[in-house]
Amino acid sequence: MTTEGCPLFPTPLSPGTDHDARSAALLDTSPVVRARLADGTPVHLALSHAAVRQVLVGPAFSRAEASRPGAPSVVPFHAATGLLHTMDPPEHSALRARVARAFTPRAVERLRPWIAGLVEDMLDAMEADGPPADVVAHLTAPLPVKVLFQLLGVPYEERDDFREWAEKILPTGTVSPEEATEAADRITACLQRLVRDRRSRPGDDLISTLWEPGPDGTRLGEEEILANLLPLLVAGHDTTHNQLSNSLVALFDRPGQWALLLRRPELVPNAVDELLRHQLLSRVGMLMRVTTTAVDVAGVTLPAGTAVNALNCVANRDPAVFPDPDRLDVSRQEAGRHLAFGAGPHFCPGAQLARLELGIALSALLRRFPGLRPAVPPAELRWKEGIMRGPWELPVTW
Repeated sequence: MTTEGCPLFPTPLSPGTDHDARSAALLDTSPVVRARLADGTPVHLALSHAAVRQVLVGPAFSRAEASRPGAPSVVPFHAATGLLHTMDPPEHSALRARVARAFTPRAVERLRPWIAGLVEDMLDAMEADGPPADVVAHLTAPLPVKVLFQLLGVPYEERDDFREWAEKILPTGTVSPEEATEAADRITACLQRLVRDRRSRPGDDLISTLWEPGPDGTRLGEEEILANLLPLLVAGHDTTHNQLSNSLVALFDRPGQWALLLRRPELVPNAVDELLRHQLLSRVGMLMRVTTTAVDVAGVTLPAGTAVNALNCVANRDPAVFPDPDRLDVSRQEAGRHLAFGAGPHFCPGAQLARLELGIALSALLRRFPGLRPAVPPAELRWKEGIMRGPWELPVTW
């Protein structure tokens, strides 16, 4: 089937652009549109809030089929099978239940005092170092990875090495493939040792939780646990890190919103959701799906075997759900309806933890640095050019 005349996906975007205007314009034509990947492969894009939610929730849209070798992909690699994000129910459900134990509301809330203290220590160092100071180096980059190390139970004396290796395997393009491979091998070896240690000496951490038997009494194997830890580590760091950086840039660009949060700090949790809704984090949307049967999406019939990508960044600016969607409003009542964390079986298991980190960090910055502002003009910021959007540095003063 020819794709001549179909829009190219992903849409070419200038570094730093906070929304995908071209894809959003397609929503004016249809909730679901046909597009083409760079190699000419056809793909359908779900754009409206309702269509994106249907793709993410519906059982006819398979992650497992989309993860097989040869399936259409917007990234230059395919994830291994047997991972949490490459499985469908019911296999996915059993593994998901184990991971979810570490992210229950009670488990996440227990981390609040520790994360708050960690943020205060980081801001102490930033205050001593500046102004000006790079808030990325002092806060937004190290915070998520340190939280993840706490969650995994990485020994304190090994965390500096873990952080160095973790940063090298993140998809930033700043290290050579050889360096990234070496770092991945090193961190995998250390994780393997931790996995084996927690089997005989369980503690209060994610790895120990994964060793526990499931509802049916079965246990995961060492390789299953290990294979799922590395993606969790990478995804959990890169998303929260860049979202916090992008949130600060957005608020700096709109000083009235920063001033509103200073007057009404109780709005911070809602502001976190509104920033998740408004800011473009990934230009490729959610993970690709492939239909397992013919299905109707917003009046468009998709045959079995159709590749579908759900663009949550467009759905999050659907005017049918979010009035005046391009306006950032930290008091927006419907902000929590965003799909930044996905929906359905693959809803981000760490969503509550991410919200907690973002809220604590933003609240602390407002309280300690009410006059926080960028130390360089916006045009001078250097932006990452890969799949994930975020500034390399964010110099600030106060």
